[in-house]
Amino acid sequence: MSLHLPTVLLFAGLLTASTTLGMGLLAWRERRAYLWHWTASLVSTFVGMLLFGLRGTAPDVLTVVMANVLLLGNLLFTLSGYLRLFDQTVPWRGMALLTGVQVLVYGWLTFGADDYPARVLVFNSTLAVLSAASAVVLRRQSRRLGWSVIALPFAAHLLQVFIGLLRIGLTLQVHDTGNHLMAASQAHVVAIMLNSFAAMALAFGFLTLHAGHLLEALEQQAATDPLTGLANRRGFDRALQTEWERHQRRASPLAVMVIDIDHFKQINDQHGHAAGDAALRHLGQVLREHLRPYDLSGRLGGEEFCVVEAETDLEGARRSAERLRQTPLVFGRDAQGRDLSMTLSIGVALARADDQSPHDAIRRADAALYRAKQSGRNRVEIG
Repeated sequence: MSLHLPTVLLFAGLLTASTTLGMGLLAWRERRAYLWHWTASLVSTFVGMLLFGLRGTAPDVLTVVMANVLLLGNLLFTLSGYLRLFDQTVPWRGMALLTGVQVLVYGWLTFGADDYPARVLVFNSTLAVLSAASAVVLRRQSRRLGWSVIALPFAAHLLQVFIGLLRIGLTLQVHDTGNHLMAASQAHVVAIMLNSFAAMALAFGFLTLHAGHLLEALEQQAATDPLTGLANRRGFDRALQTEWERHQRRASPLAVMVIDIDHFKQINDQHGHAAGDAALRHLGQVLREHLRPYDLSGRLGGEEFCVVEAETDLEGARRSAERLRQTPLVFGRDAQGRDLSMTLSIGVALARADDQSPHDAIRRADAALYRAKQSGRNRVEIG
């Protein structure tokens, strides 16, 4: 029994319509840019399949030119959705240029040369390239989101690449293409059907990516101190373990600072808890500006902060702590308009070869911090 192409396209179009509706409702509720891109992708797929199915009953400009452009537009919207999801730049000009070129090419191959095999080659070459580009974007995020999240859309794009290459190979065989879509061989019909299923798999892949993104945001929120924007104790301990393992593999120096705001209780008592919160927020901002991008910093609780500096010896950590201590720490004004400022006491320690965990170094830094406070505060002590 042979496959009837219009039936295949109609069935795929109906499936796409239902998933498009669901994605559109999700995009309307969530108001996230990447969901709108994926909704546009599914709309392009649905309308493109519908136009293909109307071949012979509607003008060629719709059923050939626009249908091909829309089905490739589905891949462009898919790719731009990935880029928005991962906070990367969308090459709008390049995508618009590619779309314009596609319109001109299909227009010429339909109304100028009327060359169906050439249209198949152009379409599937573009399909393979865009699908491969999307697969590469997903592959680069595998460590961030995990393979369990990207596996489905990644596999769907690989299937699209395979289908594109398969149809190119079939088209290059003599007498295997036909002279229009509805006269395509059964091998081409099977490939078109598989491509339709790949598009359906992508729709569900969009949902797994969205769920993975939400889970990532929740995990980040759970590991972040909402007041300072630094890691909280949970997030800090998890990142600290990763840094410790890297330190052990490379046998490189690892320095630790424990920082405490001097007389923090007096700030709260004399100026109110809003001033205390402002002091904590300001110190968090100063730490982000003061440290290197790959240094680890976190609020361990109350007014106590901890910093881990990789590839830093004890003298380098001491200098870094002194620069931080000497930074003007003005965090607001009192009722009389006078500056509110704070000072810091800092304990510094270096990880040792006989340390069993990074917390051994933190304990030494904490003991040094205690000595700094006992010695008058606003100073750096080495542990």
